[in-house]
Amino acid sequence: MFYQKRCEMLGGYVQIPVGDSGLLLNGIKYLVPMATTEGCLVASANRGCKAIFAFRGATSVLFRDGMTRAPVVRFASTKRAMELKFFLENPLNFDTLTVIFNK
Repeated sequence: MFYQKRCEMLGGYVQIPVGDSGLLLNGIKYLVPMATTEGCLVASANRGCKAIFAFRGATSVLFRDGMTRAPVVRFASTKRAMELKFFLENPLNFDTLTVIFNK
C-alpha cells in the first residue's frame, strides 16, 4: 500500500475533512491546514487568524528547539514559570530536582 511506506506502525487511515487558515507570522504568510471533524473549528481558527493579521501579524521566538520527555509543570503566571527556569539553570538545583523527579 502507498501510505504504508511513509508511516511507521500504520494502523489504518480515515477520511477527515481538511480546511485551512491563513496566518501572518514573523512577516510571512502561512497557509495552515487543519484536519478536523468539528464543523466550526476551522472557521473559528480563521477568525482568530484574521484578527492577528489585522494587528500586523504575530511574532514568535524559538527557544531551544528540540523534544523532551519531561514532567509538565503548570504555573499561574509566566513570571512563576521563568522563576523555575532560572532555578533550574543552576546545576545544583537541577541535580536536586532530577533525583526527585526520577524516583
